[in-house]
Amino acid sequence: MRSNIVRILAVLACAATPAIAYEPDKPVQVNTSGLQEHVAAQVQRHADDSLKSLMEYLWFTRKMHGLWIEDVTRSDSDIVATSAKPKELRQMATRTTGQR
Repeated sequence: MRSNIVRILAVLACAATPAIAYEPDKPVQVNTSGLQEHVAAQVQRHADDSLKSLMEYLWFTRKMHGLWIEDVTRSDSDIVATSAKPKELRQMATRTTGQR
């Protein structure tokens, strides 16, 4: 009798673990600067829904937009490539000997 109670408690504990550990997905903050308007709107809509929804959207549209989760969740200060005009490189003077 005692072993049956222990087994039942063990089964209930195993069954309740995912329910206890489950936390519903919450909205995610995204950075959509530099994206096309319609893509930014879709990314924002899915991010407002949940992280899972955003990841699924990015996965299914990865060949069209080429976006990954890191691309839309990093902050402005983390972005290395910018659309700012690069500074001009200086020209180097070369010395010729006059012979060909």
